Amino acid sequence: MAIDTTSGPDAIASVLSGVIAASNVDETEVIFSRSEAALTRYTRNEIHENVIEGDASLSIRAVVGKRVGVASTSRLDDRAIADTLARAASIARLSPEDPMFPGLPEGGPEPRTLAGAYDAATASASPDDRAAAVGRIAATMQHHQLHAAGFVASRCDAIAIANSKGTRRYFESTDASVNIKAIGDDSSGYAEGFARSLEQLDFDALAAIAAKKVLDGRDPEPLGPGAYTVILEPPAFREFLGYLSWAGFGAQSLDDGSSFLAGRIGDHVMGKNVTIRDDFAHPLSPGIPIDFEGMARTSVPIIEAGVAKGVVYDSYYAHKLGHANTGHALPAPNSIGPLPLNIIVEPGSYSTAELVRSVEHGVLVSRTWYIRLVDQKKMLITGMTRDGVFLIEHGVITRGLKNMRFNESIIEALGRCELASELVRSENMVLPAVRIDGFHFTSATTF
Repeated sequence: MAIDTTSGPDAIASVLSGVIAASNVDETEVIFSRSEAALTRYTRNEIHENVIEGDASLSIRAVVGKRVGVASTSRLDDRAIADTLARAASIARLSPEDPMFPGLPEGGPEPRTLAGAYDAATASASPDDRAAAVGRIAATMQHHQLHAAGFVASRCDAIAIANSKGTRRYFESTDASVNIKAIGDDSSGYAEGFARSLEQLDFDALAAIAAKKVLDGRDPEPLGPGAYTVILEPPAFREFLGYLSWAGFGAQSLDDGSSFLAGRIGDHVMGKNVTIRDDFAHPLSPGIPIDFEGMARTSVPIIEAGVAKGVVYDSYYAHKLGHANTGHALPAPNSIGPLPLNIIVEPGSYSTAELVRSVEHGVLVSRTWYIRLVDQKKMLITGMTRDGVFLIEHGVITRGLKNMRFNESIIEALGRCELASELVRSENMVLPAVRIDGFHFTSATTF
């Protein structure tokens, strides 16, 4: 049953089938995952860290009646896998029964094929490849007498899933990212990029964006607390959507009543111009076509023209709540239930530049951080701006501002918003910039 971590899908599937054949419980699920993540980190325009982390592991879910046990190992020899199988079975026998557990899933549609999910050049990218990208960023910074910190990263992931009901899945993908924080004497700027391949990232253009923010933001002035029209660029807007996804778009929070959508499916909960879905297959998305039970992911409408349409499900909550399984299981065991991992926000009709021109007196926010959830049912959050805050006067960005703290209900904000027409990927989401009227800044800072 040993696994050679360099094996292809057929050899891995054969080992997983062997594990299932050796199991003596009612049902067995085996997940093999393999990743190689490389990161080149830099500061003050020079590389200071270059790391490659390789990982391979096996997770086994054993089912005895309504009892479930999970054990995992990163040792993949015969004895370690046999021990892990025995531990999972032992944990299952000692666990309390869950009367709602429906058994391991089976059947369902075949997963879609994703073209372009794997790029061989990115999978084999060398430290020199990433260093060359850092060099281009550093050249832009030196031209403007700035310095930058951040990272260039590339990775390759593979996952194989098998269960005793006949499921056999395998998927392999690559991803690349760049993070640029440009720093001046009294201002900073930010840019980021994400793609399936390193080649798709425009390091020169992103470095120029980060540098321009520093130059435009020099000598920042304070702005008093109050309600302003804001433009949130995608990295800032993504933080807001992340909280909505985690706290409101999964079946578990809908079931326990903590989601803001609980009891409101079919209601208008946001502006009519807001449509949000989870869609692993969007061309810009880094999604995978299967969930961690091996079920096919589906595109799920969550908010449609402001109306709450539904949430995402795994096999457990699909059975418990009498809903179709949407293919959004996370690895077992987990305490948060199914979650959407590839949020898409439909674009609006106006470009970001047009949205800026529409602001008489407001603020452009490049990025946010230190966000905390204050009230989950209202989706009220508090957080800080960073790395590029600008005053907009009469439709023109006029100067840099010092950072500010905000308190805002994401739901209410999306009831008075206008979405930009350009979609970009930020982390694992695809979304536009957004204009929000009456955005609440509660205090200013001295930096």
